[in-house]
Amino acid sequence: MKKYGLMFGFITAVFLIQINVFPSIDMIHISPNLLIIVIAGYGLSKGHKEGLIAGIYCGILMDSVYGNILGYYVLPYMYIGYICGYFRKYLYDDNYITPALLCGASDLAMGIYIFVFSFALRNRLNIGFYLWHIMLPEVIYTVIISLILFRVQIIVNKKIDIWVKKRGRRIVKKSME
Repeated sequence: MKKYGLMFGFITAVFLIQINVFPSIDMIHISPNLLIIVIAGYGLSKGHKEGLIAGIYCGILMDSVYGNILGYYVLPYMYIGYICGYFRKYLYDDNYITPALLCGASDLAMGIYIFVFSFALRNRLNIGFYLWHIMLPEVIYTVIISLILFRVQIIVNKKIDIWVKKRGRRIVKKSME
């Protein structure tokens, strides 16, 4: 249970950085989607279940701040976390390409989702403009940031796993005494 509490704490910290710090670092009015990086990271490093849980929690956070409808962000983030769990077997310590490609593909899928459900259904069909000026710059920016943030997340996850294992051993020792 502590592991999930620490996971939620890490996600909340990244979410606060995304909504407070990156909008003030304005690069052509685009900011990276740090939550996609975190969701893909949990899916890649921990598997389907943790990716799914991270996606649900990130979606709830986004819906609470930006969403008009509860579940607008939960559904795609949940699927992204679950699907990224399939690529866990391709993750190695020195592999930078798999996480970056998954973060880019996930951000592109999220951009298409937002275009379809926010613009196309309201008959705003200029996908070329949206793709060229919003989606692709955000994907590139997210991929660049993912190379840094994913490594930080791996280090934090390893420290949490070590802490949980040590804590579990202490509890077992106390119960055996």
